Amino acid sequence: MLYRKSGDKELSTRVLNSSTDALRKMIGLNNGAHVVKISAKAYRLSNGVEYCHVGVKCKDESIYSFHAYGKEAIELHEEGSKAVKIPVTVS
Repeated sequence: MLYRKSGDKELSTRVLNSSTDALRKMIGLNNGAHVVKISAKAYRLSNGVEYCHVGVKCKDESIYSFHAYGKEAIELHEEGSKAVKIPVTVS
């Protein structure tokens, strides 16, 4: 997974191991990021694979979307649920 961070003078690119890592990083940047949408726990696609989507909005109004499948979907849902501070849309 590719993650880009814009700084004062440069744009750095980092490779993260998973969507869960990327979500943790985004929430930890102290940019006012908060979860605005999260898929229902244990949501499964029509082929039976677990899936999770987490939408994050920053105070500068930029929106990020994190997606995961299988075991990572369970981890992403748990991490997204921890980051919820206001009522969110569950889809």
